[in-house]
Amino acid sequence: MKSQPTTKKSPNHSTSPLRVVPPSATSKPSPAATAPATRIGESPRQETDTHQNTSTPFPYKPLLGFGIIAIGLGLISQIPVSNSVNAEAQLEPAPNSHQVLYTEVPGTLTELLVQPNQKVNANQAIAIISTEDMDQEIAQSQAELDKATSNFESSSSQLNTLSAKIQEISVQESLITKQIQQLQQQLTNLPEVEKLNQEMAALQSRIIGVKSQIVGNNKTLTITLDQIQRYQGLVDQGAVSLNRVEELQIQVNNLMTKISTQESEINQLEQQIAAKRAEIKIVTKSKQEELRVLQNELDTLAAARETADLELAAAREGVSSQKPLVKTLEKELERRQTKQQTHQILKAKQTGLIITPDFHKLLGRTMPAGEAILEIADLSSLVAIIEVPQIDSDIVQNGAKVTFRPLEPGLPSYTTYLEKIDPVMQPDPSQQKQLLKVRALINNSEQRLIPGAKVYASIESEKMPLYQKVQRELMKLFKFRKYR
Repeated sequence: MKSQPTTKKSPNHSTSPLRVVPPSATSKPSPAATAPATRIGESPRQETDTHQNTSTPFPYKPLLGFGIIAIGLGLISQIPVSNSVNAEAQLEPAPNSHQVLYTEVPGTLTELLVQPNQKVNANQAIAIISTEDMDQEIAQSQAELDKATSNFESSSSQLNTLSAKIQEISVQESLITKQIQQLQQQLTNLPEVEKLNQEMAALQSRIIGVKSQIVGNNKTLTITLDQIQRYQGLVDQGAVSLNRVEELQIQVNNLMTKISTQESEINQLEQQIAAKRAEIKIVTKSKQEELRVLQNELDTLAAARETADLELAAAREGVSSQKPLVKTLEKELERRQTKQQTHQILKAKQTGLIITPDFHKLLGRTMPAGEAILEIADLSSLVAIIEVPQIDSDIVQNGAKVTFRPLEPGLPSYTTYLEKIDPVMQPDPSQQKQLLKVRALINNSEQRLIPGAKVYASIESEKMPLYQKVQRELMKLFKFRKYR
């Protein structure tokens, strides 16, 4: 219990046993004052209290306690605490997650290979289109290709035939050329002509010998005739006998007969020579005729070869021009067949879920190109649209971590990051509050989340001091911003 100040008299004591001695004007106060006299029966502690009661009191302990508490609260209020914005979100399919399957060529939808709400994989066959126009185009391309192929094969066969023909002609030309060369060599030294020439030379030699004999006989005849002429006068005179003249006359007759015979022999020999010459001409002419025939045949073969060469060049040009045409038509046919196979069997472009309910009504219908058959949604990723109240929009930042908790207790939480914040706020359905829509992409590879479902979202924001957190919550609760 604290004592009252000494300036007031206690109701229990009329006089104070203590006396205060003021310091003198010339001396300084002593640091150790003399203890006052104690009353009988009081303890020394009481004496001290009595001594304290002599100065002005101050509540140090309460203020110190309050100060410590204030400092502690101030320090605690500066501790950064986690902050988050809690809101509801709705799941929607991700952008570009829907793929509409269209007919790519005109035709009749003859078969459907899937059912509504069925999960399909990329490149899975969905439907079959019967394409009559494509069938006609393919048939036309096949006919054009067959015709071009036939022409190409015919030209190729003709090319081979002409090549073989030219080769055969060349062989024949070579053989005939050799025959002509051999015949030309024979014409200069034919055995038959050589033999005839030898026989003619012998006959000519015989003629020369006979002519020489005739010359000798003519000389003898002239001499004998001269003798007979001389002896004619002598016969008349009787100087020469007539027998002698007759002998000479017989000799003349013999010589003349001999000369005549020799001249006949010469004529025969000359006839034989003429016959030999004629025979030589016949043999030579025969060989020349044979040579002429061979030469004509060689000329004919040369002309045939030139014609075949021209035909071969034309055939080669035809083959060269038809080969690219055949390849072009083959590629065109293959392109149309591939197009028919590709467009006739419609395939899914992506993995997803068929969300069109009544596409079976199109079965058997003739459809133009570009008409929609069904729609496939890829649910491997979903977009969560979070509606953040305006009052919390200032602490939501792009890229912030966000945790989604489905309403279903059996589903796990999903953690991702904000990807987009709308630049404009929109009113809620009640038109009472403004909402900021933010979006985050959720990995739904297990496809346990369904588009249209609601989830709870907790968006993390930067940490703030505790006092700011409390201040913010109080301002949100009591709407202080209306008044200041």
